[in-house]
Amino acid sequence: MALLWVGTVTGMESELVRSANIRFEAVRAAGLVGRGLWRGLAGCLQLALGTLQALAIMRRERPQAVLVTGGYAAVPVALAAWLRRVPVLVYLPDILPGLAVRFVARLAKRICVTMEESLRGSSVAAAQVTGYPVRPEMLVARDYTPADARVQLHLQPDRTTLLVLGGSQGARSINNAVLAAAPELVARGLQILHVTGARDWLEMQQARELMSVETKAGYRSVSYLAGEMGIALRAADLVVARAGASCLGEFPLFGLASILVPYPYARRHQQANADAMVARGAAIRLDDENLAAELLPQILALVGDVPRLAALRSNAFKLAQPLAAANLANALLQLVPGDAQC
Repeated sequence: MALLWVGTVTGMESELVRSANIRFEAVRAAGLVGRGLWRGLAGCLQLALGTLQALAIMRRERPQAVLVTGGYAAVPVALAAWLRRVPVLVYLPDILPGLAVRFVARLAKRICVTMEESLRGSSVAAAQVTGYPVRPEMLVARDYTPADARVQLHLQPDRTTLLVLGGSQGARSINNAVLAAAPELVARGLQILHVTGARDWLEMQQARELMSVETKAGYRSVSYLAGEMGIALRAADLVVARAGASCLGEFPLFGLASILVPYPYARRHQQANADAMVARGAAIRLDDENLAAELLPQILALVGDVPRLAALRSNAFKLAQPLAAANLANALLQLVPGDAQC
């Protein structure tokens, strides 16, 4: 069975998909809501062109089923599949669906979600919980001991480890708050692995040069982790991160306690993700506007309260779905006619 990934012309996914040796094609797509009259009309034109492109792909490739998730590209692809009577599966990674996902869900034969909380807003009878699919290297990383994972990342094997994720591009408020807290955290016995993101990397490096020798010894920063992200999660006792959809799958996979800071410009979606984890006793939520004042005392309170930290880790682990990718693949294959599955 062949696999084709369809994304947007300007999206960052094309490089990642091609590096995984998966065929990639681009279609035009754009948002329509909240863009003003002229940009909205331009978005409609982009959508129409993208749908024509997707129809051409459908005619040529003749897919037996289509999987779509969030993002603008989902709309023209799902529309084209619906027009060609190709069954569509929509996967919702976040707790709350975005506008594009809400639209294409109307065209779907089946909806899959990460957590049960998403089913409360679903009107599709065929909706099911699959979990959040993680990369194979993350499953491999679970076999490491925390000490071995820390050694691989050039950290001290027996030291309490804080992982900070600034995102692929960077989360400036998180990065700045961690820099301010680093001297006290290191002095209290923690070591920090800080993934700053590419945008803030140079500034973070310059700030590190101003640290004392003692703080530098317990603080390591990198701009980005790709293949080693699973190792970093395995090495950590606690993680500070935004509340993107990956926190629903990757942190539970390692039974990792987390302090989640919803991105203020995606507050509705990330706040819902964080609140779902908090409600399950697996995370603590800090709002971005309170981060500078509350991050340091929150971290110190957690690492100083061993039973509470253990409870967060245990509750997170209960949410783990290591077979999520297989669950999602099986749900998609169930839409494929029996004579076309091999």
